[in-house]
Amino acid sequence: MMKDRTILWAGRTVLCVVLLLMGACGPAPLMGSPVAPTSPTPYTPTSAMASATLAPPPTAQPGFQKGMSYASWWQGQYSTPEADRSLANLAATGANWIAVIVTGYQETHTSTAIRRDLPKTPTDEDLIHAIAKAHDLGLSVMLKPHVDLSDDPTHWRGNIGAAFADEAQWQAWFASYGEFINHYATLAQENGVEQFCIGTELVATSSREENWRAVVKGVRERFAGPITYASNHGGEESSITWWDAVDYIGVDAYYALTDKNNPSVDELKSAWVQRGYVETLAGLSEEYDRLILLTEIGYRSVDGTTIAPWEWQSEPAVDLQEQADAYRAALEMLWGQPWLAGMYWWNWDTNPNRGGETDTDFTPHNKPAEEVLKTYYLQK
Repeated sequence: MMKDRTILWAGRTVLCVVLLLMGACGPAPLMGSPVAPTSPTPYTPTSAMASATLAPPPTAQPGFQKGMSYASWWQGQYSTPEADRSLANLAATGANWIAVIVTGYQETHTSTAIRRDLPKTPTDEDLIHAIAKAHDLGLSVMLKPHVDLSDDPTHWRGNIGAAFADEAQWQAWFASYGEFINHYATLAQENGVEQFCIGTELVATSSREENWRAVVKGVRERFAGPITYASNHGGEESSITWWDAVDYIGVDAYYALTDKNNPSVDELKSAWVQRGYVETLAGLSEEYDRLILLTEIGYRSVDGTTIAPWEWQSEPAVDLQEQADAYRAALEMLWGQPWLAGMYWWNWDTNPNRGGETDTDFTPHNKPAEEVLKTYYLQK
């Protein structure tokens, strides 16, 4: 059975590569503290961008989650009038879902206690405010808790557990994680959240199948809606053996697409197939009989953004066009795929003035990428 599937997907991959070459293949980490508000220059399409008018996209699958990640890392920011304005700007892109991000912290990658009381963790009141405002704007909400490290700059959340010395540490960590995630599952249920993410990029822990099935059980006892887990691109998504326990296979899809600056849209589109990403995602969907959610996907507006899309600490030159091209390639390749349930772009800030012509971060706001996104998200 699996051999037949492999042959089928290999044949589809070869066909799509041929069509791409003919020009006919259509769609078949802690990001830092928010900056002080500034006033970006409104985006005005250039003649080059105008000449590259996007073709009308195909119709999305019914119920497709046209998502955006809405993020804050400080108490109080989700509750401000400025955040409400920013959320209204987000809704104007045509998005119909948002992932509301809340981050808890453990001290190092070997710690076993997760805290929710640091100033960088939005309060429950902040989350309730953001959820209510999103619902007022007609947006559905996925609550997406993260865990990061408060005092361990040489590691990241994917390393949590990798250096645990014994089973006692594992059990202590999962007990703390259970309290952490169940708290937010209860908050989600009590505030009408439509979807819940039970974990994000906890790469070194996700091989612990029995523990994660227990996490799923605890969440389902508290939250009645669909759930997912946001796996890391490049291996974790394929190594998880408990995808049958959740409703969607979640992938944070920061896949490397090129080895150079300024690739063409066609080169970026080809990479989705030639590097095996489309085949991987489609194969996972078929194997587990679950649709795929891109729980994160995104690109900075900088030179070389598609070489390492996950990179957020480097300081390359601003390049609005590379970001827009990366958006266009991903949307043209993935939109309308029968195995894809939705995508959440990383990220939209609570600061309504974040973005613009000099911004080098991930937000598409007031950049050509926002215009590309609207071509898809505003279609009926």
